[in-house]
Amino acid sequence: CARFVSAAGYSARQQKWEKNAYSKGFEVAGKTMGVIGYGRIGQMVGQKCQALGASVLSYVNRHKPEGCECDTMKFVSPDELFAQSDIIILCAPGGSKPLVDAESIAKMKDGVVIVNVSRGSNVDEKALLEALNSGKVKAAGIDVWLSEKDPNWELAAHPNVACMPHVGAGTKEAQKRIGAELVDIIESL
Repeated sequence: CARFVSAAGYSARQQKWEKNAYSKGFEVAGKTMGVIGYGRIGQMVGQKCQALGASVLSYVNRHKPEGCECDTMKFVSPDELFAQSDIIILCAPGGSKPLVDAESIAKMKDGVVIVNVSRGSNVDEKALLEALNSGKVKAAGIDVWLSEKDPNWELAAHPNVACMPHVGAGTKEAQKRIGAELVDIIESL
């Protein structure tokens, strides 16, 4: 999303050389990343963001993990996270109500980037599309959808959306870890 990789790659494959159109990206260093959910995956995302030179704000609904806060990582309220983050990454379990909806988007910075790698139910896809169309949200990265059988194709086709068909854990290494974790769970029963 920061460098328009999806759109620029598609354009290049269409034999268009639109270097100037895609030369207005941004670097992650110096940005504020809002990580909603700071469990195992959220912490890994936060550590990677910090390694890239970003500061991290996180909101957790339940227990704050200990030993995470430092100069470049703070736990904050949802409103603080929305107001201060340049990029918001959802790593939280799904709930009965979206974490990102029209109301929360209105509290965000203009030009925010939203990345959902958690659950499709965490984002109101209609509100996100409207915010992308208005420019309130600069770009979105989506790996999970409200309906994987019939995803929001209009949202997926938006030029400022980098989308995937729920393949975030689609590596040989990740699948091996998932398998080992399942074995541990079964053995503990």
